[in-house]
Amino acid sequence: MALVDHDSWDIEYEGCQRLHHQLMVQLHQRQQLQTESTHIQDPKYTQLTSSIQSGLEQLKKDVQHLRVVLENAVTWETSTKEELQQRRIDLDKINSQLKEITNKFSQSTRADGAAAASSSASSIWQEEASSGLHSIERAPADMASFKLRKEQMLAEQERGLDSLSNTLSRQRLLVERLGNEVDDHNVILDNMANTMDRVEYGVQRETQSISQVNRRDSTWGYWLIIICLFVAIIVVVFV
Repeated sequence: MALVDHDSWDIEYEGCQRLHHQLMVQLHQRQQLQTESTHIQDPKYTQLTSSIQSGLEQLKKDVQHLRVVLENAVTWETSTKEELQQRRIDLDKINSQLKEITNKFSQSTRADGAAAASSSASSIWQEEASSGLHSIERAPADMASFKLRKEQMLAEQERGLDSLSNTLSRQRLLVERLGNEVDDHNVILDNMANTMDRVEYGVQRETQSISQVNRRDSTWGYWLIIICLFVAIIVVVFV
C-alpha cells in the first residue's frame, strides 16, 4: 500500500512541477508582450492572460490535493518518516513557487490596469479638447435644438395631463355607479329582512294554533274515557 501511495504522490508532484514550469514560460512571454504599447489589445496577450489565470487555479487545486494526501499519509501512517519528511519539503517548495508566480502575475496585471487607466484618461482629455474647439460653433444649433426639445417635452406633459384627467373622470363615474349599486343592494337587503320578520311572525302564530289544537284533541280523549266509565258503572249497578 505504501508503494502505491508513494507512486501517486510522485506522479501528482511531477504534474505540479510541469504546470509551474509551463506557467513560468507563459508569464515570461506575457511580460515580453507588455513592452509594446498596444499589448492590451493584442489577442495573443489576452489568450496568455486567460491561460495563466486558469493554470494558477488548477495549480492551487493540485497543491491543495497534495496537502490532503500528505495529511492522510500522516494520519494512517502509510509511509515512512523519511518519506513524510521529504513530502513536507516538496510541499513547501511547490507552495513557494505558487506564491512567487501568483505575485508576479498580480504585479503585471496591476501594471496593465494603470496603463489602461492612463490611456483612457489621455483619450478622454483629447476628446474633451476636440469637443471644446467645436463647442462655440455648435452653440446656436444647440440652443435651437434645446428649445425644440423643451417645447416637445411641454407638449408631451400636456398630453399626459389630459390623459390623466380623462382617467380620473372615468374613475369618478365608476365610483358613483358603484355607490348607487351599493345603495340598491342595501334597499334589497332591508326588504328581505322585513319579509323574513313577517314570515317568522306567521310561523310563530301557526305554531301556537297547532299547539292549541293538540291540547283540545287530548281533552276530548279524556272526556270519552270518563263517559265510558260512567256507562260501565250504571250497567254494573242496575244489572
